[in-house]
Amino acid sequence: MSKKKKYFLVAIAFVFFIFILIIFFKSSCYSGEKGLEPAKEEAQEEVEKIEPIKVKIFFFKKDSRYMKPFQCEIRYFRIRQDVYKVFINELLKGREGCVIPIPEGLELRSVFYVRKKKILVIDFNEALLNKFPGGTSSELEFIYYFVDNICYNFKEIEEVKFLISGNEYKTISGHIDIENPFYPDYRYLRDE
Repeated sequence: MSKKKKYFLVAIAFVFFIFILIIFFKSSCYSGEKGLEPAKEEAQEEVEKIEPIKVKIFFFKKDSRYMKPFQCEIRYFRIRQDVYKVFINELLKGREGCVIPIPEGLELRSVFYVRKKKILVIDFNEALLNKFPGGTSSELEFIYYFVDNICYNFKEIEEVKFLISGNEYKTISGHIDIENPFYPDYRYLRDE
């Protein structure tokens, strides 16, 4: 075989090899892109399938020292702490014709769930200290308004602890010790 024929055959083999590589990479890229498409659609479908969750929120009525229930739906989030935040913000908003035992300007700063201890830690802004009206009954109503509502609706939470601007305080206005977490006291609830 002559040198010209050898070079010619090598050149054809090289071109054929390049052609095969191009086809291989194009097909793998194409199938890779196709493989990603359903994943995006599935992720969107999962988000769309999430239904709001039904909760029972208890509010104090003007004519009673007990809290009465109202049905409510809240958005469900993949991160459970976000569900707790939305729920607590519903408590802060209140309901027309009901009394909410919170000081003016009270805002939720953050929420932390300690799964091992089944405690929800709620951190409020300084309005809790600066604008709280005072009195033992006011403090108890404030505490159990949150503790009872949270523990009633979220069975994974057994206790609730309060922080103010990220810090622990002995008391809100000098009566009830808030350094330790609170268990629910459902005597405040009236399920009607």
